[in-house]
Amino acid sequence: MEETTLQHLQSSWSSRVAKAKGRRRATTLFAGLGLLCGLLGTAFSEPASALPWGPKADSARANPSAVSRGAGTPTNVRKVFDLTTPGAAVAVAWASDGSAIAAASDYGGVLTVWDRNGHRIQQITVTGGGPKLGGSIAFVAGSSQLVFPPPDAVPNSAAFSVWDVASGAIVRTVSGPQPNDDYPLNRAEYFMTSPDQAFLAAATFGNRGSGNLERNVIVYDTRSWRVVQTMKVLPGVSSLCVFGGGRLIGLGTIAGGRISVRDLVSGITVKEIQAYEESPYGDLELRTVAGSPAGDLVMTGVGLVFLKGTRKEYEAWAASIESARVFRIQDGARIASFSGARTPVRQAKWDPKGRYVAFVDSGDGLFLWEPSIGSVKKVHVPGASISLDIAPDGDRIAVTTNKGVSVYSVD
Repeated sequence: MEETTLQHLQSSWSSRVAKAKGRRRATTLFAGLGLLCGLLGTAFSEPASALPWGPKADSARANPSAVSRGAGTPTNVRKVFDLTTPGAAVAVAWASDGSAIAAASDYGGVLTVWDRNGHRIQQITVTGGGPKLGGSIAFVAGSSQLVFPPPDAVPNSAAFSVWDVASGAIVRTVSGPQPNDDYPLNRAEYFMTSPDQAFLAAATFGNRGSGNLERNVIVYDTRSWRVVQTMKVLPGVSSLCVFGGGRLIGLGTIAGGRISVRDLVSGITVKEIQAYEESPYGDLELRTVAGSPAGDLVMTGVGLVFLKGTRKEYEAWAASIESARVFRIQDGARIASFSGARTPVRQAKWDPKGRYVAFVDSGDGLFLWEPSIGSVKKVHVPGASISLDIAPDGDRIAVTTNKGVSVYSVD
């Protein structure tokens, strides 16, 4: 068996952290530990048996409700090629025109860009600023610039940096929502652009436990990097998506199991959805959230799960937790659920054509799910799945693993 597994990554990651001693980024260490826990499994207050949503959940269970059916789940998913990265690939993005793919790897230390045929265009070394075991990467200005968390030697006000793909140089470092405060209140942990790249929304590490938290979500105009809107979402943000043609933003919480759907530009709340019920026997994080292109549905997946009380008390609650759920935004009704993925569900994205929602779990699974009819197609990827993105035409999916990037055609 190849040595580079996520367990091996844990050991290597620890040595990386040791080298970062004494720096002001102590909070990054704690955030990284949280991400690491998410990558390696579910968090328990005591050892637990194989629960329906846990690491041994193998059997698929998809429960649909009556909603309008899309164009149909693709039946033919075929690998086109594999792309090699230095170390595990932790984030991936397609350019808005589908002409290029970018991935972050080696704990966020390397950014690689390829054309749509897999020919390497550029490889950029990011000095410090990590380690990164998840998160986001995005193209702006077509396929000419990349957004990614900044390297070392940037001020605490920095949210992210913008790299020129052609030269590999940083062209701008953009400030976060509270530029006069410490970096956890500014550094962008999750971000995503609108389909036309006109806007970029980002969420910071800021949460209820952060001192002086005023805003932890920010929306920029990518043409000038002018701040369009800021928001405060409690207890904190663990996932983010821009959807509905760029009109809406979906925000999953770090605890409490809630999704907040808001207007992207005005920040006005459209709907608050209790995706998972609160319980005295546990709490959970929404690791991923994905909205439909029509703006009528939102999917979420479970991340960390914290259990309380005795085994008898929490097992009944835990048995009710499906790994993924889909909700209708108009009335907040749950219209579908799926329990066949291994939590944490790491990342999800809705097909631009509205046919399916794709997501990756903590095993080796890429899932294509049509919630309206309960149809699910699982594809085994070559390694431990970490993140994904779908090309703008919906016909290709890029999946990152501990071995690199795999690109699949979908029809």
